[in-house]
Amino acid sequence: MPDSLHSVLRRQLKRCFGSLDAVPAALQPLVAMVDETYQQADADRRMLERSLDLSSQELLDANAQLRQAITGLRLAHQDMEARVVERTSALEAAQERLRQTTKMEAVGQLAGGVAHDFNNLLTVIGGCTDLLLASADVRDENRGDLNEIRRAALRATALTQQLLAFSRRQVLQPETIDLTQAVLGLQKMLRRVIREDIALVVDASDAAWVCVDPNQFEQVVLNLVLNARDALPEGGAIRLSVSHEQPPADAASQPGGAGDEYVCVRVADNGVGMTPDVRDRVFEPFFTTKERGKGTGLGLASVYGIVRQSNGSIAVDSVPGGGSTFTIFFPASQPEPGARPPERTDEASGGRRETVLLVEDENAVRRVVRAMLERHGYQVMEAGSAFDACDVFEEHADHIQLLVTDVVMPGMNGPALAQRLVAAKPELPVLFISGYTDLDPNALGLGHRNVGFLSKPITAERLAAKIREIFALS
Repeated sequence: MPDSLHSVLRRQLKRCFGSLDAVPAALQPLVAMVDETYQQADADRRMLERSLDLSSQELLDANAQLRQAITGLRLAHQDMEARVVERTSALEAAQERLRQTTKMEAVGQLAGGVAHDFNNLLTVIGGCTDLLLASADVRDENRGDLNEIRRAALRATALTQQLLAFSRRQVLQPETIDLTQAVLGLQKMLRRVIREDIALVVDASDAAWVCVDPNQFEQVVLNLVLNARDALPEGGAIRLSVSHEQPPADAASQPGGAGDEYVCVRVADNGVGMTPDVRDRVFEPFFTTKERGKGTGLGLASVYGIVRQSNGSIAVDSVPGGGSTFTIFFPASQPEPGARPPERTDEASGGRRETVLLVEDENAVRRVVRAMLERHGYQVMEAGSAFDACDVFEEHADHIQLLVTDVVMPGMNGPALAQRLVAAKPELPVLFISGYTDLDPNALGLGHRNVGFLSKPITAERLAAKIREIFALS
């Protein structure tokens, strides 16, 4: 009952009877019922108001929660989209790296095969030229032509060595060396090959021990510095540093394993830089941005091959006008006191009529190497295959004092032949020759240290020096 209606009723009762207490007894129950009804209605009204207030708050709270949930879903959707984009980009980058690696491996395999065949040819060309030059029968007017042939053979040899470096099929002679000392020792030579308007800054102080081929490491540094020099046509600075660092977590083809220590060699310049297209192809063989005739396109390709064959990784960072930085990571090693290398004898020294068993399946190469050996005073027995060599050895084992064998031959290869002959004559020294191989002479298990390797193309002086070195260990 509304307050106004109840108040009017009570005023009328007071006006009629003077006061509510004077209301006749017969009407008292009616008045009590009216009051009770009013009180109940008032209580219901208050309860309804409280209920309405509570429902409104719950609605407000639910609406706030709903808005919060919508905001959370929107943020989650945005995060998911960002992750999808990131994962997609990473997948595309990995696919591109795989494509580049596959392409480099295919080109490297082709280059290695070509280099192997060329090394056989160069052994014949260079060997015959050297033999002719050493002959007293050559007239003076012909010596100039022979020297030109020899120089061309040497240039071709350098080219094939770069191909082998890229294809990772050259034979390395790794040693545990301090790269800091190696870099410091190169400073004088590096300053000679760069121009006076280029500053060379070397940052190398702490010892950095790594197992690499010292000569090949020097070639890597030299090639990178020469590349940096060519990127500074108007002068500038080249920074060469050695430090202990970890490769970035997303680096492709990290050397070593998780938790390993690494040595970082970095060559940076402030030169012209590279576009992304050039940067992506910079390690490809025969790719060059230089003018025609001013570069073979094999300098950085050989760097890539040497580093990868040495269990390292290399990356390049460059932007046009912002210079270039080449970063190499090698697994760190512990310095170990190694055996002193054998003293080298005079390369021109001859043999003492020792008997050599020469095994080579290429007829022209075999003839040239035989002539080289005979020129240096060795007696030579030759075989065109491993099986023929076994027959010769069976008949003349007591006289044969050295086995010189090619590595890759049809039927039975050089290492298998060496194992068979050394099993029959344990003290027999062995010299492997080849254009390329993954052979590790120390891992053949021949039972002695008198094992050597000589890469093709072969010269008479290198062959004689290597044989004297092997005999010195006997």
